Amino acid sequence: MDLVPVTDVCEYIQTLKVAELKEHIKEFNGRLPFCPHMRLSGNKNDLVQRLTEAVVMACANIQSYQEMLAVIRPLGFDEWCMDHVHLRRAMSRYRACYGCAPTADQGGHDSAALPSVTMRSAATDAANPMTWTAPTQGLTPRSLKQLRFWSSPFYEVLEFVSSIVQVPEAPPSTGRRQVGMSFTLSQQQVDQLRDTQHLHQLRLFCTTFDHFMASVSPSHQAAPVEFPFTCDARINDHSLNVNLRGNKKHAGRVSPPNLNRNGHLSMQPGKLNRVELSYANSPARHTMVVALCKITTAEYLTEQLKLRRYRSKEAVMAMMREKAKDEDIETGASTLKLTCPLTYMRMSIPCRSNTCDHIQCFDALSFYSMNEQSPQWQCPVCSKDIRSEDLHMDGYVEDILRRVPADCEAVLVESDGTWHTADDQYHTDSPFIKQPVSAPPLPMDDDDTPDNSPMPSTHASPPHGFAQPKEELATPPVTPSIPISVPPPESEAPPPSHVIDLTLSSDEDM
Repeated sequence: MDLVPVTDVCEYIQTLKVAELKEHIKEFNGRLPFCPHMRLSGNKNDLVQRLTEAVVMACANIQSYQEMLAVIRPLGFDEWCMDHVHLRRAMSRYRACYGCAPTADQGGHDSAALPSVTMRSAATDAANPMTWTAPTQGLTPRSLKQLRFWSSPFYEVLEFVSSIVQVPEAPPSTGRRQVGMSFTLSQQQVDQLRDTQHLHQLRLFCTTFDHFMASVSPSHQAAPVEFPFTCDARINDHSLNVNLRGNKKHAGRVSPPNLNRNGHLSMQPGKLNRVELSYANSPARHTMVVALCKITTAEYLTEQLKLRRYRSKEAVMAMMREKAKDEDIETGASTLKLTCPLTYMRMSIPCRSNTCDHIQCFDALSFYSMNEQSPQWQCPVCSKDIRSEDLHMDGYVEDILRRVPADCEAVLVESDGTWHTADDQYHTDSPFIKQPVSAPPLPMDDDDTPDNSPMPSTHASPPHGFAQPKEELATPPVTPSIPISVPPPESEAPPPSHVIDLTLSSDEDM
């Protein structure tokens, strides 16, 4: 039996009348046990929506999809397909002659049914011609392959490991609802998840049904991650204890949770894992699926920012001087804070977006860490929407951080790029401040009593990861935000003497 694209089936459902829709629903309820029971009440849009959801659910499995096609073929689908093919051929000939598709007024077909066919023939055929010339390539698993979510610098979807599960709406009158799905892992997937570098995770993705249909349709629009506003996810009867609440005004403000964040995922090949989502007060339908993802940490992104997207001090100052030449822009001294607006702590890796006009920076690791948990992707200075690829490390601010002490929180920046502190003690030409380092503890014999104050060393070397400042470097690495103090030198030890400790209680001697 030939398989047809799921979009054809959905288009066929749109052409059915109310009585025909109810007939299809009765057949689905009686002959397809894998489909949830559908009500016969409601208007045409409700019936179309229920049948469409059932078709999409069936497309996750070849056998289920074949059974579904066997149900709808004798109900009128085969006849519709034949008419549909003839209509497409006629429209192709019309376009070849006149260079455009016929409108409803030009053709002799029903004006209510023609627009949907016209849109599919004109737009879909141009976007994906293989759908028309080779219907067998439009197999239903392709819907799962076509499903795409918004890209993220923190994860990359490698493959989906579960079927697509529909999450029906939950109006306030229905109370709390729950849906679930089960899946197993292959040996290769288990090996990836057990990798000692922790580069792979199983994550739960969810989006609205409208976004899902837009993703698997010929337009291939990426879907944002969106969960029901009030919901709780569980894996193998254990709650993930993660906040899945997004933003009602802005889609995609929630991260897909790691299903093994608490260690409750079964890592045995072939063993069943079950995911459950309980939710309430959800007026929109959703779709959820489990995906194997390759993970990138905030620390790694910060290191890549330092290595690959570094803007030198000279380049920043040249841009500032060029901007100062514009007579329409009022320039003057401005305050540059050296603390991150996210954490209010001194910046270590100052960065900002290429799309922002301000020179105020924020700490790269803090910014990545916060967006890893809650993807807002807004500049913490001006609240402008930014992307990860727009960020760069600012060598100008990094240079300032190396020339002022750790307790300095702000400097005044002139329009030409020169700067100074409020008391003029530190300025553009100030030397780099060498951060003090602590000496390693001296080795002790077994009979020695450890001393609370380590002996100073005149040849102390910096700890691993700390670079000594070099005056000849234009942009040396920034030093840590927490200064390392050096203990004061000990005074010369007095000669030994017999001392009686009066703090000892007489009760302790007994």
